Amino acid sequence: MGTVSKLASGVYIAAEGNYEHGRAGQKICKITPHHMAGILTGKQCAVNIFQKPGRKASANYCIGNDGDIVCNVYEEDRAYTSSSRANDRQAVTIEVSNCEIGGQWRISDAAWNSLVNLCIDICKRHNFRLVYDNTPNGSLTRHDMFSNTNCPGPYLKSKFNELVTLVNAALDGGSQPTPTPTPQPSGRKVGDVVTINGVYVASNSTKKLNPARTTGTITKIISGALNPYLLDNGNLGWVNDSVIVSGTSSSNNQTAKKSNEEIAAEVWAGKWGTGTERKNKLQAAGYDYNTIQNLVNKGVGKNGSSTSKPSTPSKSALDIAREIWTKGNWGTGDERKRKVEAAGYNYAEVQKYVNEFASGKRK
Repeated sequence: MGTVSKLASGVYIAAEGNYEHGRAGQKICKITPHHMAGILTGKQCAVNIFQKPGRKASANYCIGNDGDIVCNVYEEDRAYTSSSRANDRQAVTIEVSNCEIGGQWRISDAAWNSLVNLCIDICKRHNFRLVYDNTPNGSLTRHDMFSNTNCPGPYLKSKFNELVTLVNAALDGGSQPTPTPTPQPSGRKVGDVVTINGVYVASNSTKKLNPARTTGTITKIISGALNPYLLDNGNLGWVNDSVIVSGTSSSNNQTAKKSNEEIAAEVWAGKWGTGTERKNKLQAAGYDYNTIQNLVNKGVGKNGSSTSKPSTPSKSALDIAREIWTKGNWGTGDERKRKVEAAGYNYAEVQKYVNEFASGKRK
């Protein structure tokens, strides 16, 4: 076992070949903060990135978006982080999660406070102060001093002088900084079901959703982060209040009071949305989504009755295919399949005719 800061909540050592055992006799006298260029926990960075064999990269510590700290390379060893053997043999290197993808590549308040506290701990134990002179000679260095890179990002780079001030003040006997309490935005809670306008932030990019709006459940909140809400365990990513167009408090979620057949009829009436939105709404209301959807697929409730069955086809499969091709009726993809089958038609036969229209074989 090697040396690990008492502030670390876990140790996930990088794969062999991703770091150097020892520091070639060099003494720790520098700190080099980096940014992850992604929104990750400390463990995700250490395990998903640096524990991959052949990566040829690592960090002594990884700080997550919510401020968690994990060790990835023991302090006695040199991490492959800064594109400089000389720097990394003297520096404790720290990867810090972003809370913003692109732009200024901001980091959350929680991550910032953890970085400050970790730097104080390192400097105290290794007996040096932070000096930032914008050159590799200082005890606070940057990745872009040694390589053509944007790391540590504009935002974190702009905070280096403040980092020096806070760390050295604590070393001189000042109080160690603690996270500034930040209220949870808009009073939202884990478990709230919200609808967003189509924009979400994933771990590595900003993307658009299709359809334009979708509904998800808040599974985690990081106060003070630029995108504080994690929706559906990351499947929808991190968002903020600016993209939330409506929301239902988890405390107001209704208990299932109607029969599954009655809800199926309401689905046919358009009261529960489509796709993921429908699934989230049904689950939030206490219903089993798969049970309801199976009833809908069978046509139960189609005509407003909770006992409705698929109607007897009144048109041929070719007629239906022609409506799809010329009028755009019956939807697309899974929606089309569900509607066609619920109406009593053979989907494969209908789709075969549609394909013939598309290829020009049939007019």
